[in-house]
Amino acid sequence: MQLENSFTVPAPPDVAWAVLLDVPRIAPCMPGAELTETVGERTYKGNAKLRVGPVSLTFSGEAEITEIDEANRTATVQAKGNDTKGRGAAEARVVFKLVADGDASRVDITSDIDLTGTIAQYGRASGLIDAIAGQIISDFAKNLEAEIGLAGDAVADAETPDRPTAAPAQAAPATVTPADNSISGISLFFRALWSMIRGVFGGKA
Repeated sequence: MQLENSFTVPAPPDVAWAVLLDVPRIAPCMPGAELTETVGERTYKGNAKLRVGPVSLTFSGEAEITEIDEANRTATVQAKGNDTKGRGAAEARVVFKLVADGDASRVDITSDIDLTGTIAQYGRASGLIDAIAGQIISDFAKNLEAEIGLAGDAVADAETPDRPTAAPAQAAPATVTPADNSISGISLFFRALWSMIRGVFGGKA
C-alpha cells in the first residue's frame, strides 16, 4: 500500500532540513510516537500508538535512516514494528524530499506500507487509512512548524550580536511537545471519515 502526503513549513530549506534529520528532536512532534532508545547514529527504537474507534494498536519497533542525499535533500527511512498484543506487524519504507517553496519549505512524503497478520484487515480500507495518515501528517506538521520556528529564532539570535546571549551550550535544546502525544481515536476516526466523504462527493458534502 502506497501513501503520498506533503506539508509546508515556514522556514528556508537549510533550517528545515537540519531539524528534519534530528530524530530525537522531532519525534515528540509525531502524534502517538515515543522514542525509547537511540541504537546508533541513524537507528532508533520506539513505540507508535493508534486508536481508531474501539481498536487500539501499539507498535513497538525500530526505524533506521538508510539513505541521506544532502544535495537533493532526500532521506529514506526503513521502519518495522510488531503490535504488542501479537495481532500482526507492519513494515514501511518512507522517502522524505524537501524542496524550496518560496520563502518556505515543502516536505513530500512517499510511504510504502506492508501490514501482516490480523491487522492487515485495516489495509483493505485503504481510503480510511489514507485519510487517517493525512490527519496524522497534518498534526505532525503543526507541531513541526512550531519546532522549526524555535530553530529559526535560534539562528537569528546567533546571527545578531547585540541580542541577549543564547542559553548555555550544555542545556538541552527546547522542543515542542504536544500536550497529549496520543491520537484521539473517536475524533480522528470521524475526521478521517469526513475527509473520505468529501473526497467521494467532490467536497460538496
